[in-house]
Amino acid sequence: MKTKFFFLFALCTLFFVSCGSKTVSYLDQPASDAYDKILKEEIENPPDFSAPPVLVDGFRLDGTPAGLKWYTSYPKDLSSKALKKGGIFYGFLGDIPNTFRYMGPGADELCVKLFNTQMPLLWTSLETFEFLPCSAVYWAVDADSKTVYYKLNETILWSDGQPCTAEDWVFANEFCKSKKIVDPIKNREHNNLEVKKINDFCLSVHVLGSQKYTEQELLDITNFKPIAKHFYDGAVPDDWIAKYNRTVEPTTGPYTLKKYDYNNGLHFNKVENWWAHNYPHFKAIANFDEIFYRIITGDKRPAFTKFARGLFDVIHIDDQGEWVRAEASADVQNGFINLWRGRHVPVQGPAGLFFNSQAAPLDNLFVRKGLYYAVDIDGMINRIYSDKRVRLHTIGSGQTWGSAEFNNSGIKKPSFDPKKARELFAKAGYDRVNSSGILINSEGRELSFVILYNDPLLYEAFGFLYAQALIAGLKIEFRQIGGKLFDKVSNRDYQAWWGSLNSYRLPDNYSLFHSSFAESKSFNNFFGYSDPELDRLLEKYENTSLTYLEKAAVNREIEKRVDEAALMIPSFYKDTIDVMAWKWICFPSWLNMKHQKYLDDPMFGYMWFDGDIEAECIKAKDENKLLQMRAYFLSERYK
Repeated sequence: MKTKFFFLFALCTLFFVSCGSKTVSYLDQPASDAYDKILKEEIENPPDFSAPPVLVDGFRLDGTPAGLKWYTSYPKDLSSKALKKGGIFYGFLGDIPNTFRYMGPGADELCVKLFNTQMPLLWTSLETFEFLPCSAVYWAVDADSKTVYYKLNETILWSDGQPCTAEDWVFANEFCKSKKIVDPIKNREHNNLEVKKINDFCLSVHVLGSQKYTEQELLDITNFKPIAKHFYDGAVPDDWIAKYNRTVEPTTGPYTLKKYDYNNGLHFNKVENWWAHNYPHFKAIANFDEIFYRIITGDKRPAFTKFARGLFDVIHIDDQGEWVRAEASADVQNGFINLWRGRHVPVQGPAGLFFNSQAAPLDNLFVRKGLYYAVDIDGMINRIYSDKRVRLHTIGSGQTWGSAEFNNSGIKKPSFDPKKARELFAKAGYDRVNSSGILINSEGRELSFVILYNDPLLYEAFGFLYAQALIAGLKIEFRQIGGKLFDKVSNRDYQAWWGSLNSYRLPDNYSLFHSSFAESKSFNNFFGYSDPELDRLLEKYENTSLTYLEKAAVNREIEKRVDEAALMIPSFYKDTIDVMAWKWICFPSWLNMKHQKYLDDPMFGYMWFDGDIEAECIKAKDENKLLQMRAYFLSERYK
């Protein structure tokens, strides 16, 4: 268990030099050396992540069709020989989450990560995208009737000790269909499903509509998480959004929120004897006894300062400048903090600069198209991010299913070209220049608009974009508004905003672009855009009898239509994972899986705390000695 040491030891920075009789002295570090040795041994033989489906011979279940073929899979135990259980993980958040709900208004990606921790019917490998046993141990697919049957693990318990049964999946489907949750995406997903209890530990999920699916697609569509029926007394509360805004449901996951404080953060406790640790593939996750997330507001500079003081364990490095500063920092040089670099293959949804097509001057197509040439994304990647980002050209990347490629690789956004930008702006009426060098129209109105954002780390990048835009005769104002951004966008009280939307393995663009949402005061179609042809494509993607290959072709047309309408300027994504971690936080030799985006997930990640290594750090600090510097580059296999 961690001590109070790490709150105190780095309040002053220690530098060690050779001077006269003083020499640098290194502490013997057998625990750290033993861990390093295991890493070097295990990296020579990376684990086999594959877990193909296996037919379960002779398995039958009353109440299900006699001819079903039942499958399971046998994933391996991915535990390192160095793995240890216990201890406390300390992380940080920039603010208290919007809500403790994981659906409905305000439920963003962070809320889903922290509070939607119920275990789904099947686990999806982030290495291979194969389905693995989770809440269900066996599954069977009747492709003709578009029905999947799931045999549940009979040992599943909710965090309050109640058994989790098929009733909880039937209830979850009803819950997610309800208009009371004010979540159109969840409504649409579950309105397409019919869930029936066969017995306490078996259920069927039938996919409605005329669309045909492969067996893998049916497993993907029908795989969802339970909601504790007993917690809600079997009914969706009328005031669910308000009443349960700061209420945490029971979970079948490994951790539950015990207390929270608006100033200090969130405290999660491990569920005692968590049922899923009986699976081999879950033995190496959820290794901490407790998880604390501290609240550190402001930009990232206070976070780095408090990380250096030992107030939390891991911090992500977002650009090359931060990496250089990290390498040069005293506690990295002196061996108390390790550097880790991994690579992954991201699945990326819409990200970048979004436009309100109903707000002047962005209500003019020529203005929006001119911005393709006036907003210098390539230059920003080169100058600000030292080419450590990958340019996005459309509203998604990496969204595939087998051989079905959903993203339109034929779309390439143009490079910065102020002359071409001015030609398009002139077509919108901005054909003269004022004394400040800004384009104006015949009424003397400047070509300018405001971009809202909430990430203070973008300050330098936006300074570059501002200067480049001036060359094209465009004036951009950037305005940081923090947590109010969501409300501003939902209420259409904006001209443009910079950010990113949730990334899904398969695109889900209906509510984002369909004209039925164009006038609604919600986060749906916040572009305020209407186009009958785009509506037709979105409806075809949603409702017709298409295979995933056919759906992928339709989505590529949707992306082309959005590109032609210039509703947004895609930005970039990051395909490396760079972190600083105090030496006592350990990772396996393979570091991360192919599609794993973060290393600091203490709930479902493969990280752990080593108390023996922490003790070495304490002793070295007490004796004014150094430890060996470590930097690890373990997942270059995805480069």
